Amino acid sequence: MRFSGRKRRAVHKWFIAMLFVAPALVCYIIFAVIPILNTIELSFYKWDGASPVMQFVGLDNYKEIFTNPIFWKSLSHNLFWICFTILIPTIFGIILAVMLSQKFVKGRLLFRVIFYMPSIVSMVAVSVIWNWILNPEFGILNRVLKAFGLGFLAFDWLGNEKTVMIALLIAGSWVHYGFCMVITMAALSGIDASYTEVARLEGANPVQTFFYVTLPLLKNTFTLLALNSLIGSFKVFEIVYMMTKGGPYYSSEVISTYMYRTAFTNSEFGLGSAIATVLSVLIAVCSAIYMKCSEKED
Repeated sequence: MRFSGRKRRAVHKWFIAMLFVAPALVCYIIFAVIPILNTIELSFYKWDGASPVMQFVGLDNYKEIFTNPIFWKSLSHNLFWICFTILIPTIFGIILAVMLSQKFVKGRLLFRVIFYMPSIVSMVAVSVIWNWILNPEFGILNRVLKAFGLGFLAFDWLGNEKTVMIALLIAGSWVHYGFCMVITMAALSGIDASYTEVARLEGANPVQTFFYVTLPLLKNTFTLLALNSLIGSFKVFEIVYMMTKGGPYYSSEVISTYMYRTAFTNSEFGLGSAIATVLSVLIAVCSAIYMKCSEKED
């Protein structure tokens, strides 16, 4: 079969494009697609990670997950984490971005660097820092509370079932607000000044301009930040594992720490793979629903 000149050129362009795409595509398949497929396959087996024989158990691993109260408790903690980290870091980041975008603020560059610093610090370092801050014996938080006569508010923040999640969420928010600030500042710099000028000419004060002009124009930015927080909240692991390991009594357990402990501590790799598969499906479904709702609003 002979191709016309136009088709030959199209095939040639496609071939050239694939030459550029192929290296990244091969790496993606080897390091992402194949491990995902292997994890899904392993989720149907019972395996301790060392035995040469894997026992096929079908959907038993998934049945065990959905009948285990620890899984549902972990999921509730992830959902709580989502609600908190979407609201607090985003709101705080927006406030800082608006404040540091004003020309009359002196030392704006210095403040931007200072507020963004927590975002580039290793999660291990963040966990160590907040462990020191929240330590019931020598932690600075309890010392400050006692110094101001608020000793009755001093707790063992990470050892108390009622306060451990709040403490972890504050530490997690401290890491992410800088990212929200930078993204919002980038979005603010892309807003045409004519919008605010028209609002000012119509008699709107700065507060009205912000709520009725600036915020609606930042809608896509909020979608990005919320989606990033949604995915990150389901995957949260390092800070929880380093600070509490899911304790005390599973009161700070999240799905990722539950998965890690199941696979690498209890040597139940099949069950751990099933938890990882469920987690991936949850992230995909929640992201798709959120994006679909955002598109409908648009």
